[in-house]
Amino acid sequence: MSGDYAERYVPGGYYDDLGIDEMLEIFSKTDGLDGVFQMYPPALMPDDPVKIQKKLSEYNLKVSEVFIESWSDRKWKNGAYSTTEKDVRKEAIRIFKEGIDFAKELNAYSVLFWPAHDGFDYPFQANYYDGWKYLVETLQELGEHDPGVKIAVEAKNKDPRQRQYVSNTGKLMMLLNEVGLDNVGGALDVGHSLMAQEHIAESVVILDRAEKLFQIHLNENYRDADPDMIFGTVNFWEILEFYYYMNKTDYDGWQAIDIIAPRDDRAKSLQTGVKLVH
Repeated sequence: MSGDYAERYVPGGYYDDLGIDEMLEIFSKTDGLDGVFQMYPPALMPDDPVKIQKKLSEYNLKVSEVFIESWSDRKWKNGAYSTTEKDVRKEAIRIFKEGIDFAKELNAYSVLFWPAHDGFDYPFQANYYDGWKYLVETLQELGEHDPGVKIAVEAKNKDPRQRQYVSNTGKLMMLLNEVGLDNVGGALDVGHSLMAQEHIAESVVILDRAEKLFQIHLNENYRDADPDMIFGTVNFWEILEFYYYMNKTDYDGWQAIDIIAPRDDRAKSLQTGVKLVH
């Protein structure tokens, strides 16, 4: 919702940025929306969890989940969690542990782990042995930091890197099996699953069978990129099957509306997205 939606063709963006109160007002008037994803380190919101909860309560909202921001700074360009740059990896782990503590104070359902820059662009650019080793070790260290907090790992096959290590649900499950911790599971981003040419219902089942379905992010696309379109507008039959199998799971977490409306009315797009889910 926030941001001016700048892109390389329109560097100034399509909209003026929204202030925090404007954004929360839109959220509070969106029928069926009860919670918000909170970033760590906080950007628009206060640093203090108590102040965040107080602010959200003014709009009858609460924190659903927390995501750790580890992609917008150039220092993460070679990866935050798999990089061979020890100091960079150490800082990423420190920030994530702080985020776990932050999420616990907010009573968030889980914490999102998205290894955005952890991948490669060219042959011979990355050491795959080291990359996967550091990913596993990092997640083990993070999971052991507080076994009472769920960590949800999100897969994506490309963007910002041309190839990302955790690129599909199968690789995600391989990673989770090697990490071997009950509180480290998966985040199924429907758009990412579609872009990876998966059947999203099957991906639900794969994660659910292993009791690793920790987060659901709702958006979609034409299977060729990740524009975060309104969920329920393109892939009707796949989504119907997705919910058929979702209803067979014991998933008790949030369904996160993860969309971008660069040209369209942001409030109307959000309400449409929520309405199509309900």
